[in-house]
Amino acid sequence: MPATEFIDTVGINIPEHLSANEFLSLAREGMIEEEHLRRFALAEFQSQEAEFTAYGVLSARFPHEVPGGFFSFVGHELMQARHRMVAGLAPALGMSPDEMRRAPRLEPVRQFTEFISWVALHAGAAEAALLARTDFTLWCNTCAVLADVLSEAEQVPEAVVEYIGAYRDNPPEVADGVLQVIEYGRTQREPDEWITRSAVRMEPALRAWWRAVATSG
Repeated sequence: MPATEFIDTVGINIPEHLSANEFLSLAREGMIEEEHLRRFALAEFQSQEAEFTAYGVLSARFPHEVPGGFFSFVGHELMQARHRMVAGLAPALGMSPDEMRRAPRLEPVRQFTEFISWVALHAGAAEAALLARTDFTLWCNTCAVLADVLSEAEQVPEAVVEYIGAYRDNPPEVADGVLQVIEYGRTQREPDEWITRSAVRMEPALRAWWRAVATSG
């Protein structure tokens, strides 16, 4: 079974994912308020906390240059986003990173971070890499559209548009690099049924995540 077939099995449907995104729908209707943007920033910040740890653990669990390089790259991309968050997005919304670290998490955000943490501890290399690719594919496509929509909104700070727009391109190191990790995992006798089991859970998890940040109150 070619590595590409595992990607096909996950079956990412970008148009459907975008149409179900309640935050994007609000943006298209011109109904995004500062509260929504602050909820987005906080949920993103809190999710990053779990992802930093997760990809560090995965790099340690799989030190071979193929999976280790992949997971290290993902961790680096996440840290770059954190720098953009701390230097640009959070200040533009009057938010303090120290306060964000102590803030309670919305339930779907908590579930997302627990899911990522489970993957870090229990997933095989190929499974975790395909999860990351699925996450990046859904996230980058969403942010590309969302940044374009928000750029037309007068009440949205430019720093918000810049932060979201920086996610526009799905890096080939993730989009294509996953194939090498899948092949590596299979040479290490990672069961085929494991490889897609977490990736197929990513779309519903992100859908719930976006729904939570779109909800006021």
